[in-house]
Amino acid sequence: MEGFGIIELKPKGGFDIYFHKGIPHSLLKQIIGLYKDKILEKKQGYINDLMDKFNIYIHFFNKQQENIIIIIYINSNDNPIDYKRLYHLSKSLYTRICTHTSIQDIIKICEKIIEIPIIDGVLGVFIVDEAGFLYFSKISKKEKKIEENKVQIAGFISAILCFSQDYIGGKESGFQLESINVGRANFLINIEKDVVFTYLVDKQKITDRMKRYIQLISKVFLDKYYETHIKDFSGMVTPFYKFKEVIDQHFII
Repeated sequence: MEGFGIIELKPKGGFDIYFHKGIPHSLLKQIIGLYKDKILEKKQGYINDLMDKFNIYIHFFNKQQENIIIIIYINSNDNPIDYKRLYHLSKSLYTRICTHTSIQDIIKICEKIIEIPIIDGVLGVFIVDEAGFLYFSKISKKEKKIEENKVQIAGFISAILCFSQDYIGGKESGFQLESINVGRANFLINIEKDVVFTYLVDKQKITDRMKRYIQLISKVFLDKYYETHIKDFSGMVTPFYKFKEVIDQHFII
């Protein structure tokens, strides 16, 4: 399975995400936008559609106060999913939500059941602030030189970004550095809320799935830590150590 999500849609506007894996927030929002009217009209049912290279399976169930529970599955076109298996899983999760199973327990169940492909090709992950302070990193054991110099690399990334903003244009200009060529590898850069997510990747192994995971990981990190540890950063990086578990769900490093 390429991706999975559980959402509670509110007819008067907006939605809450209970859980998502393999699907970045931007794609979830796009899917809801595409099918919202149909879901609100029927209240309960099933949608199967194609989006680019993917099959999208959507189960939706009416909940109290006219809210609707939506369960989304995404898979590649050449790998269809057993519909009966999906329906039983969706029905079970919907029942648990309606019987007030805690969100934490729902997440544990989903983490255990839902598996997405883990990919290689990422040699290192650096999450830094715009001044170059290193919040989190994970580097391949084969890349000892990079591990030894990770703090300096974080500073290098920050310096290159500052240089590009000074001589190409700042945020207001619409320009944003997205890639740095370093020989056999590239630094892929994604900036969200002044946090710089940088991935050192093998040029030969860059795929659409890798790019999708990069978007997803940025969102997960900010959801977990922005309000509690980054917005008013105290200098403590210990809370970020557990983010290794998220990285390991997506990348072989």
